[in-house]
Amino acid sequence: MKLSLKPLLWATALTLSSQALAANPIPNNLTELSTFAKVSEDSLAKAIQEAVYQQKIIDAITRPSEGKPWWQYRKIFITVSRIEAAVKFYFENEKELLRAQKEYGVPYEIILAIMGVETFYGKNMGSWRVLDALYTLGFNYPKRSAYFSKEFARFVALKERENWDFNNIKGSYAGAMGMGQFMPSAYLDYAVDFDKDGHVDLFTNKSDAIGSIANYFKGHGWQTGHGIYYPAHVHNADVQSLMDKGWNLTVDELYQAGVTTKVNLSKNQKIRLFKYALEDGSFGYSVGLNNFQTIMRYNTSQLYARAVYELSEFIAINVNKIKAKRGQKVTPRSRQP
Repeated sequence: MKLSLKPLLWATALTLSSQALAANPIPNNLTELSTFAKVSEDSLAKAIQEAVYQQKIIDAITRPSEGKPWWQYRKIFITVSRIEAAVKFYFENEKELLRAQKEYGVPYEIILAIMGVETFYGKNMGSWRVLDALYTLGFNYPKRSAYFSKEFARFVALKERENWDFNNIKGSYAGAMGMGQFMPSAYLDYAVDFDKDGHVDLFTNKSDAIGSIANYFKGHGWQTGHGIYYPAHVHNADVQSLMDKGWNLTVDELYQAGVTTKVNLSKNQKIRLFKYALEDGSFGYSVGLNNFQTIMRYNTSQLYARAVYELSEFIAINVNKIKAKRGQKVTPRSRQP
């Protein structure tokens, strides 16, 4: 008697297919994530099954650039090529940058510095499927799972709002997207249609990227016309106790401890004292103001915030040099301490 193998093969294929669909376990907090992101549990479950775990992402997040000392980190981002690219980008998009500066109160050089550090003005926006990145970190990296699982859920909501194909949305290993590297929550909450074309696009639309970065900073407390970061001289002060206060340190407490700054700061304002390693093995100290804290809300690393600040200063200097050579009016930027 000749047996047909077709039913057996079909049953085996069906079993394997079912196993593949169930490869990624459904988390216990699916309902909570659904409520948080205002997206259906079914959509979340389907996205989880479509995602692919990436061990290289776990490897990458455990050795970030922010783990380097300042003098090494600085060399990555404060470069001639990055400054030149910023100046070129400025004159190609001057109208939109100045409009964003006027509407949101955020200096154009800060917007440019963010884009420069994040993606080199759109050249390096990441090659990971954002779905895979957020799944890997949200459900396989316990240290940050609370944060990344919520970003995964909001990414699914964003995908549905924008009618995206998961395969087409690429970003960083942390799931950040576009020229300014917005996480899904930032994309949903702060991305704007700055050129009023009816679409919000942070991947290819420079106008939207510019306006969205400015809107993010305004939404996180940027103070127009105020200072950002100043060198500090610690003398014999107990710097560790001052640094332990974080953003609860006041200027008055800083000065009473013997620390001085070249610019006299308002004594009641909240600040933070930072320590950074220099190439010769010594340490330097600086004071961050409210606007420095706002930069740190984009990325919590003080090294990142300082790189953005320093890059912005070089950008403004070089833009003004070209304007002066062209006979254009250059208005010095004055900042309140």
